[in-house]
Amino acid sequence: MPDLAHPDPAHPGEPAWLLRWLWLVAAACLLMIAVGGIVRLTHSGLSMTDWRPVAGILPPLSAQQWQVEFAAYQQTPEYQTVNTGMSLGEFQAIYWPEFVHRILGRVVGFVVAVPLLVGLVRRRFPLSLRPHVVGIGLLFLAQGVMGWLMVKSGLVDDPKVSPYRLALHLALALGLLAWCLTLIFQRRWPPQPGLIQPRLRMLAHGTMAAVIVQILLGALVAGYRAGHASDTFPLMHNRLIPGGMGVDDPWLANLVTNPLTIHFEHRWFAFLVMALATALFVHIRRQGGSPILRTAAMALLHMLVLQIVLGIATILTNVPIWLASLHQVGGVLVFALTCLVLQQTRQRPDP
Repeated sequence: MPDLAHPDPAHPGEPAWLLRWLWLVAAACLLMIAVGGIVRLTHSGLSMTDWRPVAGILPPLSAQQWQVEFAAYQQTPEYQTVNTGMSLGEFQAIYWPEFVHRILGRVVGFVVAVPLLVGLVRRRFPLSLRPHVVGIGLLFLAQGVMGWLMVKSGLVDDPKVSPYRLALHLALALGLLAWCLTLIFQRRWPPQPGLIQPRLRMLAHGTMAAVIVQILLGALVAGYRAGHASDTFPLMHNRLIPGGMGVDDPWLANLVTNPLTIHFEHRWFAFLVMALATALFVHIRRQGGSPILRTAAMALLHMLVLQIVLGIATILTNVPIWLASLHQVGGVLVFALTCLVLQQTRQRPDP
């Protein structure tokens, strides 16, 4: 346990270990999102049919225990309609990714809870910081509960998890990451005094909004397995705008329920994000923002180029797990860099 007795000299009243703890929680969020993506890509999320926060820390340790777990899975809609006839060995192959994901969640919960509770009990957090650290703890708990509700949605009638619960599960994880990063950036790279033009702030907020929409569209792509809707680029089914995108009734439902439409949206919305980030970068260069703001904007632009390349490569290679996972991690890094840019544009004029 880090030394609780010595506050951070740059932030009187705060424990010296606060920044390290926030970095650790942020890194854990990234790891959880990456492992969760692997769970989704390997179709492993419904392999564990119950939630046992304490008893579930151990995997099946005997042939009999494996048979019990397998028998429970055989009662699920996924087995009965998708994986009928699956062998025990095949079941074990999808069981392990979900088990690792859940164990990792417990480890991260320990990392979040212990310093938080110790700091609160010993009154190491100043009053202004307490809502933030308590909020981080509650948001982590909510994210875990939503993860189980997501899994539960696929154990009733439909042999897949709800794409909307999947998107909300990811959104809560991103919210937790953003909260940690905001506190980190305020302490590690505080904004420098200087006038930030309203247009620049507007561009930064618009870029963040577009990044969030794009990531949530990616979650729907994963939820509907829409990445397989087309394996060509830029055309889809030999057309720039493929047929079948508006077949659902009502028409607006196609935007969030039609796999082909969702794939199309996610594919081309990336270039709108790129355009906004480019405009933001050009505006920062012209205005002459702080060095950290210019560096963050340039890094964001480079990361978006790489992310688009990864996305196109994922499509062209029929969504291999390793490449799709890199693409998902790239999206989180884009989000983190956008958080830094946004934080740096919240500078106040010189007094």
